[in-house]
Parts: sequence; C-alpha cells; structure tokens
Amino acid sequence: MFKRRLYLEQLNNQGNDLLIDRNNIKIAIIDDMEVPYLESLRKSGYNIRHYKDIEDFDMLKAYSVIVCDIKGVGKHFGSKLEGAYIIKEVRKLYPEKYIIAMSSAVYKINVAKVIGVADDKIVRDTDLDRVSNSIDTAVNTMRSNRLRWLRLRDNLLNTHSVDLYDIWLIEQDFIAAMLKKDKTRLEKSKAINHVNDMVKGLLVNFISGIIF
Repeated sequence: MFKRRLYLEQLNNQGNDLLIDRNNIKIAIIDDMEVPYLESLRKSGYNIRHYKDIEDFDMLKAYSVIVCDIKGVGKHFGSKLEGAYIIKEVRKLYPEKYIIAMSSAVYKINVAKVIGVADDKIVRDTDLDRVSNSIDTAVNTMRSNRLRWLRLRDNLLNTHSVDLYDIWLIEQDFIAAMLKKDKTRLEKSKAINHVNDMVKGLLVNFISGIIF
C-alpha cells in the first residue's frame, strides 16, 4: 500500500515551518582580532560567540551561521589558505550552514576561488549596518528548517550525486518529521541506509540542527 505523497508546501500551509526565535540561531565568528561590532550585534538579540581560532570542526557543529576571517586563523590545520581553508572545509562538512567570509584585504586569486563557496562576503571594517544586514539575512535563512533542507538537498544532488529517488524518500521523511514535530521520523528513514558514510554524516548533522 502506497503512502500518501507529502509536499514541502504543506509545511508553509499548515504553519509547520514556524520561524525559530532569533536567539536560538547560534552564530560563530572566527577572527584573531577583536570584533568591533560584536556587542552591538548581541544587543540586537543575536546569539554570537567569538573564537580567536578553532582547533577542530566539531567546535562549529552547534552553529548555524559561521562568520570567518580569511587571515590569521586556521593555524591548527597547517594550510596556507588560513581562514579560506576553514570556509572550504565547513562547506564540505556542513553544507546547509550559512557561511560569511570576512576580510580587510584584497583576495588573492587562489583564495578568492576557495571563498566562492561562502554565501556572503563582507569587509571586516565596514559599517555596522552592512554587517547587521548580512547577519540578518543569514539568520532569517537558518530560522527555517525547510530552507535548511533545500540547501542540503542541493548539495546532495550536485556535490555528492545522491540518487534522486533516495533524496525524494528522505525528503518525504523530513516533511513527515516536520508535520509531526518528531525528529525520529527522519532519523529512522530507510533511504538514509542507501547512502555512503560521508552523506550519512551530513544528514546526521542536519537532523541534529532541526529545532521545533
């Protein structure tokens, strides 16, 4: 017996993709220098933690938005790309996260290509309004579980070449989980068993970030 097909539009129509409170969207800023607008953003209700650098990528698992300077960070990884390396790896490990590249210098060609995977780019010493607008766009995107899924779905299709039917099945379980407000509906998705370990890891990270 076939299950009734579910549609992403149902999440909007039935109010099951309610926007998560801004304070629940965690933001990590990775910058070896002091961040001049940090307190102003916090006073505006953004949930931000400042790291001078990171030692591993598990530190970023809990954050939906990553703002990363491209100079002076990433020293623990031994890459000459510094912060651009962090941005590149975060995009691989957490494709649904919103990444903002930050710099006060002109990008070298090789760095510019790497940070092209970021969702946005800002100049470090730009005015507060520009930074706030960039952060606001990031937070509003990450406040929607449906938009987060669409970002991951695009990555599974275009980067990992996951079978379209398997993605459709996972999406059906995602919609069911959202409608029932029950993550286990997605965690138990049989279609996840068909994908490789790398993709399973991406899905596990995605599921852990769902907030009802």
